[in-house]
Amino acid sequence: MDKIKEFLRVNKSIKYIRIQWIDYSGVLRARFVPVARCLRIANGSETIRLAQNSMIIPISTAPRIFSLSDYHETWFLRPDWSSLRVCGFQTGHAAAMSFVDQKDAETRLDKCPRMLLIQALERLDKEWGVKVLVGFEIEFVLLDGDGSNDVVKPLDRLNGYSRTAGLRAETLDLVEEIIDALEQSSISIHHFHAEVQDQLEIALTPEPALQAVDSLVLAQETIRAICVRRNLKATMTPKPTLAGPSNGLHLHLSLVNVNVEHVSADHFIAGVLDHMGSLCAFGMANYDGYARSVGDAAGAWVGFGTDNRDLPVRKISDWHWEFRMMDGTANPYLFAAAVLLAALDGLAKKTELVWKDCKLFPHLMNEKMRVEYGINNSMPVTFKEALDCLKEDAVVNAWIAKDLLEWYISVKEKEVEVFGEMTDEQRRLRFLEYF
Repeated sequence: MDKIKEFLRVNKSIKYIRIQWIDYSGVLRARFVPVARCLRIANGSETIRLAQNSMIIPISTAPRIFSLSDYHETWFLRPDWSSLRVCGFQTGHAAAMSFVDQKDAETRLDKCPRMLLIQALERLDKEWGVKVLVGFEIEFVLLDGDGSNDVVKPLDRLNGYSRTAGLRAETLDLVEEIIDALEQSSISIHHFHAEVQDQLEIALTPEPALQAVDSLVLAQETIRAICVRRNLKATMTPKPTLAGPSNGLHLHLSLVNVNVEHVSADHFIAGVLDHMGSLCAFGMANYDGYARSVGDAAGAWVGFGTDNRDLPVRKISDWHWEFRMMDGTANPYLFAAAVLLAALDGLAKKTELVWKDCKLFPHLMNEKMRVEYGINNSMPVTFKEALDCLKEDAVVNAWIAKDLLEWYISVKEKEVEVFGEMTDEQRRLRFLEYF
């Protein structure tokens, strides 16, 4: 109660608070609630109830998607008022991230991805004395808002990695407007640039892990909202066009306060690599996400390398890594939690780092060379393959509450089934609605 009162005291112009959550399908959802009612929610006199379809993409009728329950479940939002931020893109609005609570769960908040991340961070601190900083690289493509869903092609067109072309006129004005709004929301950027032709990237400054994921969610919505006011669609879906660039969402993770006599960087990253197939089911959580791994943008082989962007894990220093097996369809709380839980497993078991630091292009290596580097396993090439890895990984299954994991797998298997029946263009257009 004190946190929301202090926030409103400082930000007197706020009229509405967006109480937000990310569903199992990776979609941002929100209830827009007047301030007066938020105060009643904060003091416990009111609650926000949700229908169970608040946790999935509505791709089919309820009986097809809710295969794990034969009754209507009741869900609640439990706002985290410490996450309150001003919405820099909308005057009079603020946003707070919320926990999702299903009243019949075996343990309270067991089905909440955001709570899973908090639990992983608490374990890392308690068991290993380590804090985590996280930053994200947000890739997105601008599409015409005229209903054609074609890539915007202005006179000054984005045409390559870190080129100034495309950032000399209206696109630069647009990005500056986005960054100004982010600053009003207390979100700072590391840099922005053209990633490839027709694609922009905004990299966020590292923050403590939970705060960083909250910032990511608000930053993505800021980008979408400001672009739509200019009659543009900013999309972060992995396959925004059938022949254009693919979008990723790369996670940078750094460890701080590390006692090097107690914590091994090799064991930490070995835990992640050891469960790479399962982690892909959380990070590239979408039917079309695997075009990136097939095309090497997320790495076709399981391994790591210093400054090697052709593998799923890029080492930047002993305590700083970039995880490239993530895109904008992931629930970022769930993916970040899964990565940290894998790393915790590596630390606890002292998992051997059988992979060598690879600075070569994997697609140019023959089998003998790959074996020398410990690169023996390919990345999943379909979402179904990643989900099969997850289901068969008893270690990962032990980390995550049964209620959450069963729900997640059930939802995602249904998505594979339904989206697999669509044409590439039908699926592309459908994903543009959500991401």
